[in-house]
Amino acid sequence: MDHNITVHDTPIFQATYKLYLAWHVHCQLIPKKERFAIGQKTENLLLELMTIIVAAYHTKNLTLKKEALFRVNTVIECVKILIRLAKDVKALDQRLYIEYESRLQEMGKMLGGWIRQTQNSPNK
Repeated sequence: MDHNITVHDTPIFQATYKLYLAWHVHCQLIPKKERFAIGQKTENLLLELMTIIVAAYHTKNLTLKKEALFRVNTVIECVKILIRLAKDVKALDQRLYIEYESRLQEMGKMLGGWIRQTQNSPNK
């Protein structure tokens, strides 16, 4: 790990941060009924996602790091479900659904690379 790089510089953290900002802006436009259910839950999961990414980044123990990365994967999957649900209840239009889903897919690919890197680490 390059000590000049912080977790804030990592692509997956940046992607999560940007997705949170985009969702936060959109959340204000969601009808009240869905805003405090789907909207808030999605926002909370994105915040949790950033927290787990930070924890995984700073964890030296490979077993704990892998557990954190698999937790990141679980949270990404939950966010995908909520985004799809938001679309299905008409709280999110098709264009934004595609944009957010695309971002989440890209985050999943980044996570997959991080998991592979961790599994191939000589410190197993």
